Amino acid sequence: MFPDSTFNFEPFEFQSKRFVPTKTTNNKSYDSVIYTLVSFEIDPVQIIRLPVFQVQKSDSLVYETNADTVFFSALVAEVPDSLALNQLPLKTNTAYHKVSWILNYPLLLIGGGILLLTAIIVWIVFGKRIRKHFALKRLLKKHSAFISDFDQIVKTLHQTFHPDVAEKTITLWKKYMEDLSTRPYTKYTSKEIREFEKGELTQALHAVDRMIYARMQPENLSAFDQLKSFTINQYNQKVQEVKHG
Repeated sequence: MFPDSTFNFEPFEFQSKRFVPTKTTNNKSYDSVIYTLVSFEIDPVQIIRLPVFQVQKSDSLVYETNADTVFFSALVAEVPDSLALNQLPLKTNTAYHKVSWILNYPLLLIGGGILLLTAIIVWIVFGKRIRKHFALKRLLKKHSAFISDFDQIVKTLHQTFHPDVAEKTITLWKKYMEDLSTRPYTKYTSKEIREFEKGELTQALHAVDRMIYARMQPENLSAFDQLKSFTINQYNQKVQEVKHG
C-alpha cells in the first residue's frame, strides 16, 4: 500500500495523487503512484522519502525507500527592505487553483457534543413545561375540531331532522369523550354512561335515544346543547389537570 493523504509528508504537504495502471514485464508486476506535493519552506534543498506498506494479518511491514533530494529555484530574488512598494518584483499568477476541502472532525465533534449537552440541560430544566405545552396544544386542537364538527351536524339537524344524523352526532360525541377521558364511551350504552356520570346527562341521553330508536322528532334539540356543555366542562377540567399535573 502507498501512503495516503493522512501520511506525514513533512516538509511537504499532500495535494493529490494519481495511480498508474499496473505494468507487467517478465512476469513481474509494477505498481506506481504519482504524488503532487507542495512545500512552503524556503530551503532551496529539501529531502523526501516515502515508504511502502505491506498489510498482514497481525501487523504491517514497512519498506523504506531511498531518500531523494528536491532542488527549488527561487522565482523572486531577495528584496532589500528599503525597496519601494511599487518597485517590488512581484510575480503575477491569476490562474485559479482549487484547494481540497477538509472537514474539521475534531471541531465537528466538539460542536456536536456542546449541542447535545445543551439539549439535555434544556430538557432537564424545561422538559416538564415543554411536555405540558404540547399536551395542551393537542387538547385544544382536538377540542376545536370536535366543536366544529359537532356544531355542523347539529346545524344539519336543525335544518332537516333525521334519526341517522342524530346517531352520527352521539357517535361523534362518544369518540371525543373516549379520547378525552380514556373511558371506553363507544362501548357503553346510554344507560351505562348515565350511571357513571351520576345522572348529569340523564335527560339529554334519554332524549337522544328517543330520536334514534323511536325515530321521534323532538320539539327542540336542547339535548345536544347539554352534551356540548358537558363536554366543554370536561375539557376545561382536563386542561387544569395537565397544567397542574
